[in-house]
Amino acid sequence: GGVPQRLTWHPGPDLAQDFRPDGEAVLFTSPRAVHTTRYTQLFTISIDGGHPESGAIPHASMAAYSPDGSGIAYTPVYEAFRQWKNYRGGTISRIWLYQSGSHDVVEVPKPKGGCNDTEPIWIGGTLYFLSDRHGEFNLYSYNSSEKSVDQLTFHADFPVVHASAGGGVIVYEQAGYLH
Repeated sequence: GGVPQRLTWHPGPDLAQDFRPDGEAVLFTSPRAVHTTRYTQLFTISIDGGHPESGAIPHASMAAYSPDGSGIAYTPVYEAFRQWKNYRGGTISRIWLYQSGSHDVVEVPKPKGGCNDTEPIWIGGTLYFLSDRHGEFNLYSYNSSEKSVDQLTFHADFPVVHASAGGGVIVYEQAGYLH
């Protein structure tokens, strides 16, 4: 709560992605250090302001910290499916899991033929995300220890367009309604 405080002053779009798990910094994407409009990068800034710090990930469009802060789930490039429904070209949206200690990166598994995975959200040790792997966008989960992806919603008429988590639950928009 309280009065909003501006943290960044770059003229381009600095977009908040997540709070660091300790609540002391904000993770955001920005084009401030790239030489093309195609990419954005991840930065963190203290909730008290100051100078943003760049991360080790070369480019990212959406991102979320793992609950223990040891990793980040992120989409590396902007989503082409926002313009072309059921896009399956070379820049399909994927979610990569980055481990800060080892710098290892693992991609959330995709079905043969590809799909678009986006909007990573962590609750506990489970990664939740939106995907069009079975037609319309629905909510899925990824269990990293079992390397399994499970479909959680089954909307066939309209896609799930945005999802957000808080208090251990996920709220999403679909067909103009919040679920």
